Amino acid sequence: MKKVTIFGKNHAIVEQESKRDSILVINNKIIIKTHERPPEDLLKEFLAEHLYSELIKIYEQIRKEGKIEIFGDLDFEIVEKIDNKKQRIAKQKGNKILVKLNAIALPKSALKYVIVHEIAHILTKRHTKKFWKIVKTIYPNFEVGQNLLEKYQEFLLNPLIKGV
Repeated sequence: MKKVTIFGKNHAIVEQESKRDSILVINNKIIIKTHERPPEDLLKEFLAEHLYSELIKIYEQIRKEGKIEIFGDLDFEIVEKIDNKKQRIAKQKGNKILVKLNAIALPKSALKYVIVHEIAHILTKRHTKKFWKIVKTIYPNFEVGQNLLEKYQEFLLNPLIKGV
C-alpha cells in the first residue's frame, strides 16, 4: 500500500476510479478519485497546496508575534528540487522562499524552523552569531524544530510517496 507523511503523520493512499478527479482526506487516509489525470499528479498538486497553506499560516503567526519586522511581501513557492541539491529543503530567493515539496512530511514546528531560518537569511546571509540571534529572537525554542528537521531528514532525501 502506498503512503505519504504529512506534517509528521502517516497517511495511507487509496486510489479509486471515478467520473471526476478529486481528493478526500478521511482520518489517516487520502482517497484519490481519478478520471483523467494520473493519481500521482493529483496527489502532488494536493500536497503542494496543503504545504503552501500551512507555510502561509506559520508565516502569518510569526508576523503577528511581532518579534521581527519584515518589510515588503514575502511569498512561498513549492518546488520539487532546489539547485539540484538533494539535501536542500528551502532557499530564500528575492521575496520568495522556495520550499521543497518533501517538506510536507515535517512536523509543523520543524516547518516553522525552516521558515525562520530563511527569514534570518534575508537579514544576514551567513550563519554568524548575528544570524543565530535573529533565529532565536523569532523562534526562542528553535532547537526543537531544528532537531525534528534532523529526525525527519530521511523524508527529505527519499521519494515523497512510499510503497508499491
